[in-house]
Amino acid sequence: MILIKKVMRTAMLCIFLIQQAITTFAQSSDLDELPLPILRHKLATSKNDTNRVKLQLALGHLMFFKPTKEIKDIDSAAKFAEQASTLSYRLKYDFGIINSMLLSAESFYNRNDRQTGLKIAQNALAFAQMRKNSDGEARSYHQIAQYYPISDPVSLQQRIMYINKAIEIFRRNRNYLWLSYLLTGNSDLLFRADRVTEGLRSLFEALDLGKAVSRRTVEGIYLNISRISFKLGDYTNSLKYSLLALETAKEVSDTTIQLTGINHIIASTYIKMEDYSRAIPFSIDVLSMAKRYHDHRVVMMESPALALEYLRTNQADKAFAVLNDMKSHAVGDLDNLSVAMAFINNLVDAKHFSEAARYVENLKSLLPKIAAVNIQELMDAYNALASYYSATGDVKHAYRYTELYATMAHKQNFAAGVRTAEYRYYELLSLKGDKKSAMAHFLKEKKIKDSIDNIAKTYQISLLHIENEALEKNKHIDSLTREALLSDAKLKRNQLIQKVTVGGTVLLMIITALVYNQYRLKQRSNAQLLQQKLEIDHQNLSLKHLIADKNLLLGEKDLLLKEVNHRVKNNLQIVMSLLASQSVYLSVESAHQAILESQNRVRSIALIHDQLYKTDNVTEINLLIYIKELIQSLDNSLNHRINKIVIDYDVDDITLDVSQAIPVGIILNEMVTNAIKYAFPNDQPGSIAIRVKRAGKFLEVQVSDNGVGLPEGFNLSGAESLGITLLEGLTEQLEGSLSIENKNGLTVFLKFPVKTIDSQKQSLT
Repeated sequence: MILIKKVMRTAMLCIFLIQQAITTFAQSSDLDELPLPILRHKLATSKNDTNRVKLQLALGHLMFFKPTKEIKDIDSAAKFAEQASTLSYRLKYDFGIINSMLLSAESFYNRNDRQTGLKIAQNALAFAQMRKNSDGEARSYHQIAQYYPISDPVSLQQRIMYINKAIEIFRRNRNYLWLSYLLTGNSDLLFRADRVTEGLRSLFEALDLGKAVSRRTVEGIYLNISRISFKLGDYTNSLKYSLLALETAKEVSDTTIQLTGINHIIASTYIKMEDYSRAIPFSIDVLSMAKRYHDHRVVMMESPALALEYLRTNQADKAFAVLNDMKSHAVGDLDNLSVAMAFINNLVDAKHFSEAARYVENLKSLLPKIAAVNIQELMDAYNALASYYSATGDVKHAYRYTELYATMAHKQNFAAGVRTAEYRYYELLSLKGDKKSAMAHFLKEKKIKDSIDNIAKTYQISLLHIENEALEKNKHIDSLTREALLSDAKLKRNQLIQKVTVGGTVLLMIITALVYNQYRLKQRSNAQLLQQKLEIDHQNLSLKHLIADKNLLLGEKDLLLKEVNHRVKNNLQIVMSLLASQSVYLSVESAHQAILESQNRVRSIALIHDQLYKTDNVTEINLLIYIKELIQSLDNSLNHRINKIVIDYDVDDITLDVSQAIPVGIILNEMVTNAIKYAFPNDQPGSIAIRVKRAGKFLEVQVSDNGVGLPEGFNLSGAESLGITLLEGLTEQLEGSLSIENKNGLTVFLKFPVKTIDSQKQSLT
């Protein structure tokens, strides 16, 4: 129980620090919701106009919202403010002038130069009022409000006053984005001023507005409601709204420090509910994000929570591993104090008192080094010592440190702390046998507990009441909307009936006139139709003559094409004969082989023209017949070995356009030629298989052999030979893909889309 209270005290500080970072952020425009890299890119490509000013302001604001804000980020914000100001004065852009002044004031605020920052914010207010810029006036009020501290009640009321002035202007101007933001911020101030109901109303009004203007704003509002619920002991609603905040964060892809706050409060709430296993993943996320962004404070504050969760789920080894990691991140006396307290609390909870004793001495040696202003750290240290001595039965020392803790808790008006002290007094006095005094402290503890529970119940009732109000309000709005729609539909129906009646009368008159006119037109049309019939008959006769002429010309064209194919085939035969004659006079084997390969390539084309000549179809090739002839030609030309290579083929009965048949023939020629020449050295026997199949709109060609395959390390893309160049060029021409498999010989795969007659016509068109 003591360990949980220590962790929860730290949790409240962590939530406060994260919330402080969040509440200083306000949007100057919708651009502020864009990620930092996108904004930088947009700025780099922007022109010197008002949009560039907005981009500079948005980037400046995001500098304050980075997970690890450093002095260089504040300097960057000030630089963006200066650039935006210079360009705004040149453009005479009041929005940019005012907001650049406010961004500059915010920079000084973050440098702790409050006097300069306040003066600049007041100058921005004066300029906005002089230019009658109500939006700038409201933003200036908001900036000025930041300079009034919330610790002093009078100053707190001043801050609320300035925020309310800004809210009034934004409400009047219907600037719902800023109105939602300021209502959220104002709710924090109202809660601090113990105006809980007003604060809740402010939050829910902000929520209604936020849903309409910005999901990221909604995320922050859900987190605010969760935070307040946690602080007041309403853990059910705290969990409900923190999970809603997490869901919204995922929707907007939030990776800012606000996400750390959401995960932290979920984990803290599960701890309060003693559901430690569910708390673990959220604490892990908090620590992971804190380490990624080098946020040292969050690492030191979240580690004890994760250690507690591991300890309470019987994972002591992991708990102390987390604490040892925490120790490695410790810097300075305050961090070492936190580490010692964390070890003491967890070791006492695990009943490892002898190990805890070492950290107790360490903690006591650190206490004189801690300044009196570090009230929370001192209170936590006294509480840890009191817990240790109470657990080990040392009543004297436990009572002493409980008194020190109780004194500070009373001064801070920390009710939960006073309750802890009263319960420990009860335990210690019971051990001493002073039952009467022990009972008095027990009754005080119960009274404080009842008071805390009453505050939580009152808050729950207020929250439930306001949720119901919001629900009823939304129902009423929906009801009014439906009534308005029904009324509008009824009005439109009546207007339609009226229009139909008038329109019907007019239409009847028009129809009467049209009927008479049609009668007159029919008489004239009959005469025209007769004339047109005669003309059509004459045109039909002319068309028959044209069709006959066309058929005659088509027949002549086919004969010409067949003659062309015949002559092409003959010319290619001449080319092959010339190449054969040339090879006779060559003594170099490589040259002779090159001539032979060229002959085969020419023959593969000649076979296509031969088939076109022999058939009636002058544009398409039957692949089965063509490939059979091509293989026979290659077999006769190249396969002159003792152990002849067996060439098998399995080809679908497919017709292919001549524009695709020629590349396919050359590719097959190259594949089979290479297989015969190189796949079976030293006259070894073997076989080559050719497979051509139709697969939907594609044709798949596969040539495989059971020979030696390609040498190890062969790279198709890096090869530089005529054959490879032909294969790649022709595959690209076919708009297909070529691949090889060097296993149990070599297999080459070719796949390409088959052109249809329609697609050819379309491409020609």
